[in-house]
Amino acid sequence: MWIGLCRWLGTCGWLVATTTLVSSVAFAAGADAPAAPPATAKPTKVTETCVTEVCHGAIVARKVQHGPSAQQKCLACHQYADPLAHHFQLVSEPNELCRKCHNIALRTTVHSPVAKGQCTGCHDPHGSDFKGILLADPTRGLCVTCHKQNFASKKFVHGPVAIGACILCHEPHSSWQPKLLTQTPDKLCVGCHNELVPKGDEARHVHAPVKDGNCTACHDAHASDAKYQLRAAAPALCLNCHKDTAKLLASSKVTHGAVQDGAGCAACHSPHFSQLPKLQRSTQPQECLACHDKPLKTAAGVTLTNLAALLKDNPQQHGPIREGACTACHQPHAAENFRLLTSEYPPEFYASFNLDRYALCFKCHIPDLVLKQQGTGLTRFRNGDTNLHWLHVNREKGRTCRACHEVHASKNPFHIRDSVPFGNAGWMLEIAYKQTPAGGGCSPGCHTARAYDRDHPIAQPSTAPSTKGTP
Repeated sequence: MWIGLCRWLGTCGWLVATTTLVSSVAFAAGADAPAAPPATAKPTKVTETCVTEVCHGAIVARKVQHGPSAQQKCLACHQYADPLAHHFQLVSEPNELCRKCHNIALRTTVHSPVAKGQCTGCHDPHGSDFKGILLADPTRGLCVTCHKQNFASKKFVHGPVAIGACILCHEPHSSWQPKLLTQTPDKLCVGCHNELVPKGDEARHVHAPVKDGNCTACHDAHASDAKYQLRAAAPALCLNCHKDTAKLLASSKVTHGAVQDGAGCAACHSPHFSQLPKLQRSTQPQECLACHDKPLKTAAGVTLTNLAALLKDNPQQHGPIREGACTACHQPHAAENFRLLTSEYPPEFYASFNLDRYALCFKCHIPDLVLKQQGTGLTRFRNGDTNLHWLHVNREKGRTCRACHEVHASKNPFHIRDSVPFGNAGWMLEIAYKQTPAGGGCSPGCHTARAYDRDHPIAQPSTAPSTKGTP
């Protein structure tokens, strides 16, 4: 405060002793003050004006002038303390002087210089080259005189900060809002970012921080090293609140690559609002096919099928695909089972049967489909009343579901496969399934051609399925 006050008083020469000649000291406060005029004796009596060719001319030479200075009404703020010594003093205490004319209402949050009566910490009381008679360019250096955060070192800087427009968001004197904000944070942000106001059905599901108007829970209002001035990059930022997902990712054997790569959580979820539950960007399977529209390689080096092409070319699709429910079988974040499956399912071509190993399938399909040897109401895959699912599964080298069915889509009824990769070499084992009105048949590489008929059973070669592994 005293630095500003001394500058103020020094500019007028009031601190100079009575017998001291006017010198450059009188202009020390002005950064661009002219050279000192020729030495002249100070007045020793009350004068009519303070501005002459040799006294205080710099005060009225500034681009922006304080009203009393422009009108040369120096005694509006100063009064003679000793005319003989040409010594002046302020007409009132500095804390009260500015408020005599500038009736600044003090709200709940007050800028520190204002609270301390340090008006001259930001303003020159006589004149300046900047609007508001500020001491420095408000868009280049004034605020950072005190607020010394080095935003320039950050990768992403908020637009107003980059151009120094602090007062676009902050009140310079006082505010009803914390941090001297001009409005509540939610209204302040959408004043520029209007596209982030949900419209119509978009308001069905709104992210909690957005609903609470707490934009700064995720974004730094000034600058950040993360894109969009996020406080941290995803998924780390999201996991600060979503603790259950963080725990799942940390403890699971298999993690969805999309969570860790690229946009992270925002690849599948809208960070602000959505028409869909869980803030999904689009419906399934379209959401999943945004990435699975090309062959993808897992962390283990396994190449995943281009599912977009598979579904486009194969109209016979599995129920969850038809219903748009990829997450009926797959966890979207992390899982204990391969391929992010929600429950256990054997990855092998051959696997002895056990209900627990097929837990995924029997979330939808009734277990009797493979547990009952006979029955006409269990399945359409039967020869008379002989359950052919039971026949295939209950063997020492039981066939898994994938041996005959494509779990996503096929060109054949019941999404039966054309062929299946067999062995480590990946030999494609053809199935050659043909449907008939009451049954069908196949001639795969694993046995001779066989046919079945639900109404008129077809004699089959002798088969003795093993019940090993049957509950």
